[in-house]
Amino acid sequence: MTTTTHAEPTGLTQFLPIPFTRLLRAEWQKTISTRAARWLLAATAVITIGALLIPLLFPHDVTQSRASYLAWAGLGLTRLLPVVLMLAMTAEWSQRTAMTTFTQEPRRGRVLTAKVLTGLGISLASAGFAFLAAQLTVLAARAAGRHIAVGWNWPQLAGFAVFVLLTSSIGIAFGALLHNTAVAIVAYFALGGALSLLMIPALETAGRWVNTGQTYGWVLYGQWAGHGGQIVTSTLLWVVLPLALGRARTLHREVG
Repeated sequence: MTTTTHAEPTGLTQFLPIPFTRLLRAEWQKTISTRAARWLLAATAVITIGALLIPLLFPHDVTQSRASYLAWAGLGLTRLLPVVLMLAMTAEWSQRTAMTTFTQEPRRGRVLTAKVLTGLGISLASAGFAFLAAQLTVLAARAAGRHIAVGWNWPQLAGFAVFVLLTSSIGIAFGALLHNTAVAIVAYFALGGALSLLMIPALETAGRWVNTGQTYGWVLYGQWAGHGGQIVTSTLLWVVLPLALGRARTLHREVG
């Protein structure tokens, strides 16, 4: 007697998960490949260079030091950089591509993590550009006969990098929470305008804890001592909280 054995079909097909590095590459490409993002990045570069012209052209009104030039570069850089990151965070929902993205990678938390890390990576790359632009401007100032110290103010150098990351993170967090490009941008600039009111004397005490224009200013200028609590509080309020709420919303929002 001859016995033939057939393998029982399982009815299940095993798929390998998408490597996280591939998600990072995809999010990086999506962030910088759109026309709007490229124009905004170009405008960010122009504003950064324009900000550096202030200490270069007005030496009697602006402190002539490497740290001062770097601070001006940081202020110019962060005018529009958060908007670029908001575009990336809201792309799936504003362009109605969430179905495609979350079908290819159903684990939404991994997609959101890739977006956040991509945004921080672009922030660091932009900070490197601003640092190089500041260095070149300092060289131009020294060639013009300015006396600028060769050494660095290291707390301020570290503060510059942290300032760029924190300011960019607000844009990332607002985009993750609001899921709409226009609403996120309006909310971001409206928040800046509202918090500026906290700099008036009657509200100055509260502003020292929640106004990022004040707390992150200490970061940018390397004035860490005595301000750690205020810096952490404003970061928890404007970065950690909206990002946590945005993660929860992303994980549970229906895709239509």
